[in-house]
Amino acid sequence: MDFSLNELQRMLQDSAETFAREHGDFERRRALMDSDCGYAEADWRLMAELGWCAVLLPESLGGFGGGPLEAMLIMEALGKSRATEPFFSTAVLGAGCLVRHGGAAQRQAWLPALARGELKMAWAHTEQGAHDNRYAVALRARRDGDGFVLQGAKHTVFDAPGAHGLIVSARTAGAAGERDGLTLFLVRGDAPGLARRDFRRLDGGRAAHLAFDGVRVDAQAVLGPPDGGADLIDDMHAHGVAALCAEALGAMQAMHDATLEYLKVRQQFGRPIGTFQALQHRQVDMYAALEEARSLTMAANMALADDLPEAGRLVSMAKAQCGRAARVVGQGAIQLHGGIGMTEELSVGAHFKRVTVIETQFGSSRHHLARLADARAA
Repeated sequence: MDFSLNELQRMLQDSAETFAREHGDFERRRALMDSDCGYAEADWRLMAELGWCAVLLPESLGGFGGGPLEAMLIMEALGKSRATEPFFSTAVLGAGCLVRHGGAAQRQAWLPALARGELKMAWAHTEQGAHDNRYAVALRARRDGDGFVLQGAKHTVFDAPGAHGLIVSARTAGAAGERDGLTLFLVRGDAPGLARRDFRRLDGGRAAHLAFDGVRVDAQAVLGPPDGGADLIDDMHAHGVAALCAEALGAMQAMHDATLEYLKVRQQFGRPIGTFQALQHRQVDMYAALEEARSLTMAANMALADDLPEAGRLVSMAKAQCGRAARVVGQGAIQLHGGIGMTEELSVGAHFKRVTVIETQFGSSRHHLARLADARAA
């Protein structure tokens, strides 16, 4: 597998790294997270102007025609800068699902505004008590004439505050936990009967609990085949995990670099603590874990981009390794900084919170290890 980037990907990586340097100042990000929406609208508009919102869109819709590799490069830079703009929810999950599974009318209705940054999206899928079972959907979609009526609730929907559109998973047949009988719907964020309770996440981003009380949608809101939404959910999980692993790489790289710099300047017994062999060994362990996660993340994204049969296995391997690496790098960064590492004044604690949240998204490391074991046993 060739890990080298082409010229267009290198240009995209350069622009993403520049954005991270110029807009990822720790104190600025901390202040933005305390604001009403948690990020700067000017930063979001800049992302759209750079073409990031359209990175997965085909050229016929004004996009770059990119895929998982291009999304990975942006997500890694956003991880370094602790960016909380809804790029993942909108441009990776929302646009990606519409491009791969939406009908022509749906793509035309939603994607042009999304590409311009005028439309933000969120994936309303997780429900209370679902844990790592991606098919544990109890929200019901009842047929009503030529449309459906949605009744139920979604729990901890990332980036739902401010979202203009939602991709909602609902059960049109069967019981909660069953793979069959799931359908995805496109729902407007201001739909009558939709109630939202916003809150701030542990990592500073925004999320909301959603209640659907008789929310009516027409037949054109069905995304993909009715009762066949499980395949779409699997697809969104694969692409979501691959992108989140890239963001985790960026956060871990930031923790590693900050710790390395601290070891060079912190003095103890008249010399930098980085000269102590025990601390050097700890730093090497952090670097090795990070590079192992990087290799698997790149392999997973490349396999997804080429639609290889081993993509699912590599995605689970990457998520499991990123979870392990996040503990090694995060705990090492905090311990080598001493008690100050957990304070609000340093970035390592903030990055560690973000990778902790990533561990809970789209299946924990333990869940993905179990999937790998089950696949091997089969």
